[in-house]
Amino acid sequence: MGAVASPAASPTRPRTLAVGAACWIAAAIGYVVLELLTAVALPGYSYTGHYISSLGVPAWSPRAYLINAAFYAQAVLFLTGALLVARSVRGRFSAVLVVLAALTAVGNILVGTVYGGSALWTNGFEWLHVLGAFLAILGGNAAALAGSPVVARVTAARWYLPTGVLIGLAGIAIFAMLQNYNDWTVNYAPVGLVERGCVYTILIWQLLSGLLLTLAAAAGD
Repeated sequence: MGAVASPAASPTRPRTLAVGAACWIAAAIGYVVLELLTAVALPGYSYTGHYISSLGVPAWSPRAYLINAAFYAQAVLFLTGALLVARSVRGRFSAVLVVLAALTAVGNILVGTVYGGSALWTNGFEWLHVLGAFLAILGGNAAALAGSPVVARVTAARWYLPTGVLIGLAGIAIFAMLQNYNDWTVNYAPVGLVERGCVYTILIWQLLSGLLLTLAAAAGD
């Protein structure tokens, strides 16, 4: 006789979980929308050929304030969602998720603050932008790895855990390609596509996780 799958655990605070899930969903959708609105206002901008943060340079991008606002919103909502999810689903990796989400938030705030032409950038602190991108991308994908077993505790979707882990691993692998772009990737893919590959994995993970957590919260309410 085959083994029977254990049922998903019930969240301790379903309403808190629902709010956390909504934060992740809103952040993912909001980011994509604000990025698009920024990009369409910049003639010649290419999603595949240009860096995302190029959209945040006011001297070049007429709607730079939108993408920089998207970085701030992602920072606040991703961390808030992680805090609420960890409060509702107690597990081995809940605290790790929060720590990584906090690092991701710091990274997004740095990216949205230290843009080309900003006071910090022009005074020799452009390295803070590089640090911010590192924290935001690597931290976000690592948060997907840590968060997947947390979310999996309250969802009956058995496919979710391996899928969530694969998303995080894919993001980290693509980020490694970005960090070594001139040596590994320049002949195979344009830089904008590679960068978005490791940023969008985070958004895909938080959207997928948010939807499943919404269902779990509704079932446990």
